[in-house]
Amino acid sequence: MTGMTDLRRTRAAVAAGFLLQGLVFAAVVTQAPRLKDRFDLGDAELTGILVMVAVVSGVGSVIAGVVAARRSSAVAFRFALLTIGLGALLVGLAPSVPLLVAAFVVYGLGVGAVDAGMNMQGVRVQAAYGRSVMTSFHGMWSVGGILGALYAAGVAELEVSFAVSLVAVAGVTIATATASAPHFIDARVHDPGLSVAGVELPWRPVLVFGLVVLVFFAVDTGILTWSSVYLEDALEASSTVAPLAFGAYQGGALISRFGGDLLVRRIGAAAVVAIGTSTGIVGLIVVVTSSAPAVAITGFFVVGVGLAVLAPLAFASLAEAVPPAGRDVAIARMNIANYLGAILGGGLIGAAASTGHLRWAFVIPLVTVPVVLAVARWFRAGHVWQEI
Repeated sequence: MTGMTDLRRTRAAVAAGFLLQGLVFAAVVTQAPRLKDRFDLGDAELTGILVMVAVVSGVGSVIAGVVAARRSSAVAFRFALLTIGLGALLVGLAPSVPLLVAAFVVYGLGVGAVDAGMNMQGVRVQAAYGRSVMTSFHGMWSVGGILGALYAAGVAELEVSFAVSLVAVAGVTIATATASAPHFIDARVHDPGLSVAGVELPWRPVLVFGLVVLVFFAVDTGILTWSSVYLEDALEASSTVAPLAFGAYQGGALISRFGGDLLVRRIGAAAVVAIGTSTGIVGLIVVVTSSAPAVAITGFFVVGVGLAVLAPLAFASLAEAVPPAGRDVAIARMNIANYLGAILGGGLIGAAASTGHLRWAFVIPLVTVPVVLAVARWFRAGHVWQEI
């Protein structure tokens, strides 16, 4: 890259990738009821497909790591974005359940590869800037998720067919990815001296920061899946009020992610993680002790404000804790914790919720989140890692 103008273009291109991931994910997943109606799927069958996507995504993350090691993370990210576009297209056009499952396999591989690729590129952009920018990248994912949900609601209201809606999403994704890809950072060009060969990747930072990612996505999945159900069934909120829990959490996450970089620059990542985790714990206490929907909604907002910085700062801290040549592979490996957390969080909270004890369901994240406080001090600059 030459000059600040090129760096800004690269940052915008990578941010577009984050936004696309959130947009496509929301556009597909929030239309699950239309999928159920189209293929006459039961709740168990739909759940099985979504769990399969999480499992396959882990495979996609590993593949992205291999491609990044052999070619570059720029190549891995480009093909990953094209794959989620293709996956969305196939899901929209699938004429039968077996082909729908196959389409979701393609989509799941793309999701995992994009998650890994976008974080690989994100930490390289941050290194080029020399200051924290990772939380704002994840903020773009949240923006994409909100736009995707609004899009899904809009096409449903306008009675646009499911197939046409996803063909449009696929077209936007493929076009944007193609336009953005030339601006991604190719490590072989930017840092020609780097070589993965002979690099010994330390596992301790991968496991430590992976634990943080696992805890976050377990909570995140639980809230996104069960918060509205909690308000409606446990607190007797109306069907129009219950979805506000989801919106409040996402709103808190947006504030956290777009403000997180500034806080990191001022007080450091370790302090931000400790404060954010403590804030999230307070929010969860409010959720599990609330007796009114408005109080619970406030609690979910506070959880979003507190915990949403954990994942981007974990990826950024891992990049500082491993040799530069091993960053892409390390991120791909740690990214698997994303899907483990989603499966565990959705499964455990869902199991508790299915017994009718919805309040106890949210005690599960309340007792697991404090684990992050035990490792918050590890979110320091990479050069002091060996001292910890």
